[in-house]
Amino acid sequence: MNQIHVIAHTHWDQEWYFTHQDSMVLASYNFAEVIDTLEKDPAYSCYHLDGQMAVVEDFLAINPDYRVRLETLVREKRILVGPWYTQTDTYNVHGESIIRNLKYGIFAARKLGHAMQVGYLPDTFGHNAQMPTILQGCNIDNIVFWRGIDHDKQAKSSQFLWRAPSGATVIACAMAFGYGAAKNMDSEASHLQGKIYPMVNLLRSRAGINDLLLPCGGDQVSIDPALPKILQVASASSPDQDRYVISSLERYVDILRAQREQFERWEGELKSPRYTRIHKTIGSVRYDIKKKNDEVEQFILRQLEPTIAMARHQGIPVNLSLVDTLWKKLLRSHAHDSIGGCNSDTTNRDILHRLEQTEQLCHSLWNLVVKMLAAACAREGDLLIFNPLAIPTQRVVITTLYSRADNIALTYQGQPIPFDVLKKDILPGGTAISLTAEGERETSLPPYYRWHVAVKTPVLPPLGYLSVNVEDGRAPLREPEQTKSSEIENAHYRLTLDAGTLILEDKRSGRRIPSFFTLEDCADAGDSYDFSPLVGDTPTRCSYFTLLSGVKTPLVEKLTFKATMLLPQDLASRQDAARTPLSIRFVCELRHDDPNLYVEASLENSHCDHRLRLLIGSDIHTRHAIASQPFAIIHRETGCAGENWQERYREMPVDIETTEGIIAVAEAGKALVVNSRGMKEFQIIGSEPAAIALTLFKSTGVLGRNDLQWRPGRASGINNTVVETPDAQLLKPLCFSFTVALAGNAGHLTLRQLENQAAGQPFTYQRQTLHTLDHRLERFSLRLPDRRLPAEFSLLSLPEPLILSALPHAQQSPGTVVRVFNAGKKPVPVPASLAGLRQINYLEEPVQPVTAILPSATCDFLIEA
Repeated sequence: MNQIHVIAHTHWDQEWYFTHQDSMVLASYNFAEVIDTLEKDPAYSCYHLDGQMAVVEDFLAINPDYRVRLETLVREKRILVGPWYTQTDTYNVHGESIIRNLKYGIFAARKLGHAMQVGYLPDTFGHNAQMPTILQGCNIDNIVFWRGIDHDKQAKSSQFLWRAPSGATVIACAMAFGYGAAKNMDSEASHLQGKIYPMVNLLRSRAGINDLLLPCGGDQVSIDPALPKILQVASASSPDQDRYVISSLERYVDILRAQREQFERWEGELKSPRYTRIHKTIGSVRYDIKKKNDEVEQFILRQLEPTIAMARHQGIPVNLSLVDTLWKKLLRSHAHDSIGGCNSDTTNRDILHRLEQTEQLCHSLWNLVVKMLAAACAREGDLLIFNPLAIPTQRVVITTLYSRADNIALTYQGQPIPFDVLKKDILPGGTAISLTAEGERETSLPPYYRWHVAVKTPVLPPLGYLSVNVEDGRAPLREPEQTKSSEIENAHYRLTLDAGTLILEDKRSGRRIPSFFTLEDCADAGDSYDFSPLVGDTPTRCSYFTLLSGVKTPLVEKLTFKATMLLPQDLASRQDAARTPLSIRFVCELRHDDPNLYVEASLENSHCDHRLRLLIGSDIHTRHAIASQPFAIIHRETGCAGENWQERYREMPVDIETTEGIIAVAEAGKALVVNSRGMKEFQIIGSEPAAIALTLFKSTGVLGRNDLQWRPGRASGINNTVVETPDAQLLKPLCFSFTVALAGNAGHLTLRQLENQAAGQPFTYQRQTLHTLDHRLERFSLRLPDRRLPAEFSLLSLPEPLILSALPHAQQSPGTVVRVFNAGKKPVPVPASLAGLRQINYLEEPVQPVTAILPSATCDFLIEA
């Protein structure tokens, strides 16, 4: 005899094969019906609105008259809302975005009366190993999920204790049949005996406890007013005398909490396709969406929020509601289907447009804040250089300057600063229009100059800025000459294009990697969820490159080359010999004393149904892949159980993996490290030596397809019709950015240092009025308050191995949150720079202060405004 906790709910995808607008219309009826039903029937004790607040906000925007009634039911815990803002993906978005998703969701739910204290992720395509850290940071000690568990190789029971690399541990509950187990449950004997009771028996065998969880709901389903009576019949007819009751996830977790000491402990990610599809290759679907999202995330975290913090803590006011608005808009694109790209073309156009709107908000707000800051601390023409890292740094920065003079000089504290002119343009001054009594008067303005320069910065203060003077120069400055040199170098590396082959040498250690780059293209017979190979297809590889040009200056050297591949036009044409060219252009750049090789690639895709990867050669012999996850590094064994996999898995457990940004291979004494900007998917191929296969993109023309080579059975998504997605073929220009570095090890700190050097570049702003088109708000006249601030500023510094994760504004009090994590191997004492600050959790609630920060753990501090 068991108690069966029936969880009445609806799973509400904000968008999918339908649009966000469709969802809003449907929710305006369905959610109203939930409220009406619960008010009429006290026996219907509670109902769940899918653990996310964005759809609830949509409902209230259309039905504001329901707010008071909804608030009453939420306070009474009869309608459960939150804790998420949207049902987040956990692999294809930044860890900071997952934290903000939970934080904004909890705060929005609390405004309605109560935020559900359950880490409910019913449909997310796998869960990164640090999810317990993120949940615990928001004071949630549990997770209820579906996809990713393998009870044969991981925890044996449905309930277990899940430990993160940081040591944070939560109660985990796996829903064996997913969130739709008892969807459309009815009281017919054939239904109960043929489906419900056998399901409960399997739940009983996996749980090992007396209380069992049975979700009753599904995608966009309406509430069934008859459910209380159906459960009475189910209880009365139960052959095991089980008692079926409407329950809540919170009540069920309370029961688990009382028994937690008897649960098995397990550590690692949950990404196995053992019982359900995990879509391991969704990381390369709709690369354009993932790239734009990465660009927006990086701009917020590494430029917008640091600038806001520096401004606010010097007395410059910032409209923080705009920050909340842009974060919520971004998070609407982070639901698992949305960021996955497994949607209709119409929906994906909405998502990409929403990301572009978010980007515009970010850039406009940054422009306004930095303009106010520059007006207070810089002279006309001066260049502000910002350091977003919490350590002092000196770098080569590529930037753009404007001057009236035809020669310029840069000085800092009266001393000249080295810089190279990469390009110089003369721009027309245009015409000034003034209104007189006689009408408009036009006055021609003199031309001015635009300089693209590489600047060797002074030592930049940590989390701060300094001001460089841009002055009239005496000596003429030359642009670099284009050369046909096939070699570039700096203190670290020499990159050579020799007889069409790219070779990388480490000048310090003598390491040499021949055939450094190889392009690989193959058929993609999959869909918008998964890559799948075409039976009989042979990948096309190209490691021959043609030199286009070279540029050499004292601070920057560039090598530009291209490759041309002859490819079938689409799946159908792979049966014949017809081939058409696809050209890929590369620009490789080495900067003075910089340990990263910067790579930009571009192409215009003109082919359908294919996957393009760049194989980055190495001198590493390994069978392990290394990648970043939030605040941690994960090591995965390469290879997969390919033989007879169909007998155990719902899709092939291929070793194509996902990264937050860092990819590495290593052996004793050496490593090769890639930092990718928006390309989330990779595979380690070979082992003697290994190569990193970085997926540039995949293109496909359908949302779902039956019987894939790597995913047999029904189509994913809607399986009773074919949804054509020609936009997903990505027939348009595509750009790719990443860095490569050779290091002595792949320790967590080394990887984060290289990541910060690649992604945490100093950024600049010149106070000038000559050119007003580079930034979004420059052309608008602003009445700026008269204030004077120092020309140099530092907010705070951190000792390594502590790494700054983010500087969000505090929402519950004036001030800024400083979130740091430990990239070392041992606990690190709280540094003196932070020791006097209040320690808080992700929700800004006071916590018991710690004296040391554990490896892969975070710690939040509040700087009072």
